[in-house]
Amino acid sequence: MRKSLFIAIFALLAMAGMAQEKCYWVFFTDKNDTQFDPYSYFDAKAIERYNRCGADLYDISNYPLNDSYVNAVGSYSTELFGESRWLNAVGVVATDDNAASIARLPFVARVQEIVSHGTAACVETETKGVIGDAKDLLTDQLKRFGGQHFVDKGINGKGLRICVMDGGFPKVDTHPAFKHLRDNNQIVKTYNFPNRKENVYGWSTHGTMVLSCIAGINDEGQMLGLATGAEFLLARTEIDPEPFKEEVWGAQGAEWADKNGADIINSSLGYGKDRHWTRDMDGTSYVAKAANKAVEKGILVCNSAGNEGDDKRWMTIITPSDAENVLCVGGIDNDLEKYSHISFSSYGPTADKRRKPNVVAFGHAAVANPSGGFTDAYGTSFASPLTAGFCACAWQTMRDKTALEMKTEIEKSADLYPYFDYAFGYGVPQAAYFTGDLKPAERSFNLVQEKDGVKIAPVKVIENQYTFINVEGDDGVLLGYYKAYPDSTGIKLMNKDFGQGKKLNVSYNGFYDSCPISGHGGDIKVAANTRRLGGQDGTFPKIKEEGWQKMEFFQYDYNIGNATWNGFNRHFAFGRRWFYGKSYKIGMGLGLDWNRYVHLDKDSDIHPFHDQTIMRNMQIRGELMQRVVIRLWGINWDLGVYGGINATRRVKVVDKTYLVDDMGQPLPPEMCRTKYTMYNGVKAMNLFEYGATTRISYSIANVMNIGIYGSYRLSPVITKDGVLVVGGKANDPSPWSVGIEFEITP
Repeated sequence: MRKSLFIAIFALLAMAGMAQEKCYWVFFTDKNDTQFDPYSYFDAKAIERYNRCGADLYDISNYPLNDSYVNAVGSYSTELFGESRWLNAVGVVATDDNAASIARLPFVARVQEIVSHGTAACVETETKGVIGDAKDLLTDQLKRFGGQHFVDKGINGKGLRICVMDGGFPKVDTHPAFKHLRDNNQIVKTYNFPNRKENVYGWSTHGTMVLSCIAGINDEGQMLGLATGAEFLLARTEIDPEPFKEEVWGAQGAEWADKNGADIINSSLGYGKDRHWTRDMDGTSYVAKAANKAVEKGILVCNSAGNEGDDKRWMTIITPSDAENVLCVGGIDNDLEKYSHISFSSYGPTADKRRKPNVVAFGHAAVANPSGGFTDAYGTSFASPLTAGFCACAWQTMRDKTALEMKTEIEKSADLYPYFDYAFGYGVPQAAYFTGDLKPAERSFNLVQEKDGVKIAPVKVIENQYTFINVEGDDGVLLGYYKAYPDSTGIKLMNKDFGQGKKLNVSYNGFYDSCPISGHGGDIKVAANTRRLGGQDGTFPKIKEEGWQKMEFFQYDYNIGNATWNGFNRHFAFGRRWFYGKSYKIGMGLGLDWNRYVHLDKDSDIHPFHDQTIMRNMQIRGELMQRVVIRLWGINWDLGVYGGINATRRVKVVDKTYLVDDMGQPLPPEMCRTKYTMYNGVKAMNLFEYGATTRISYSIANVMNIGIYGSYRLSPVITKDGVLVVGGKANDPSPWSVGIEFEITP
């Protein structure tokens, strides 16, 4: 009966999974029979931008979708939640069967399930009072750009229009950080794509903090962002309960920005390891294609690199930062003295080995707090808008440049350029480059070619100034990159340590030089007085088995007691699990289990003075399971079956003979006699065990899961006719167990 019930439950779950509604992209073959007038569709600033960059107003990507196609697809869908002109596609919710029907329509090119989940590239916030020193007009995050050069020349992004795509903008309509934007009508338009209305002043606080990094001013009059004179379009494209729809809303948001005259898009959102593999970060995602399309139409796109830097299994950026034409922004520590990669900022390169990130900015920033006042926030979410505000000011000085040309100029302005590595990109952009105040860097070192290698000889040792070093292969891919504090003797790099490197690139105190090298093969080795950046070993490994992930686990639980068994029946186990998949995983595990059951029965027939029976077994256990990953809260839910073989089976009977005095009263326990009888390999315990398991766990920093665990044993512990039957089958321990579990990524 129990087995039949168990099978029925799993059958129902399987059927429910088959009938589950999913989100899909539906791509059309053409835009036949559609009409388009760009002069009635586009804002005047958009037309001005098209003309300035030479883009085609009548490009087919600007034409609307064919309404008859959309309506036909809608008839098969539970919901049609978005359209993309650029991709010639709609986003729908449908069952698998209806999706198959849609795919057979003659005007449908393909149907593809949406498996992306946008995440805000934000780590945490720390509430504080007023930020900064009232004597300074700029916060440190802007000083790092040399922002005073813009301020001195009255450059504040005026004439530029910036679209901020995020999850909401609560209190932007009331917070004092944005009073100047409201007073001067600089917020031109807003749109809430999930709710299909204009109001965006609610929901996620992330967008409010991001906007403050572009144009906010704190209570002391200090600028949090450089583009205080720019105009703004605010688009809500993210909503936590609808992760699969965000990709469509993101594409719509970019098209809305294009239509309404945006010059710059800032997106502190991205799609990474939650639902993708590293191999997917090659610029081919649909959000990456939409971002590249925006650049083609004259819009500069700034996007966060992501916060996966602490996860050594990932070691690449997130999409759409992987798009070739997107300005990918990584993070550094908020220090004006030292130049340090902030730990969580994602490393490049892209999956196809292109150079990312492009530039960096502070990943720890002062931001407006939607709850009132100001706060500190961490994440590349804030490095990107700080850079977007910088870009608006920079572009104000070069209005004849296209978006792609401007991206190149931003890179050239960075303080490490032309040096590049996968932690810092080209460095931090500098305002002096655009205001004409940049002084040529003085030679700070010499590269001395020696017989057995190259010596980096500093002209003068500068306190707190790193030397940045990379080794480049024939194809331009970096084989290793490092930083070091030089001393007066310099840094000696040996030919034998260059691996297969062909070029050495060095930057020190703003000066750059390079020279050819002769690597002899093998792995890159690190010079004695250098250290690797971010733990990189020069090989930049990706996940080797991207389809299967492995985790170590440990369980500790109690078998729930009944009238016969005392409830202190312990079980613990450890082993390894392997999972395949992202949002929905299938998995298997193998481990060792120890069980201990304690039975109280003074009336047992085994021994006239029997008081206690203890059964122990060591079990080799395997399990099969399915895991649903709820990315919204970082929760995993597992449901599976297990089976095991009891490798050892031992029963210990504890007999205590209680002595009494002449009055029949028991004597003290220390005067009692105890006898232990051991039975090894007895048939009292079943050889096989099997049942069902479930667990709910919470993911911590993507390296450990902690949760609660439960199991239901379908097999009895005690054999029906064993030598050592304690009370018979009816007195079998309870089949229910509950406890805690830990999973750790090795």
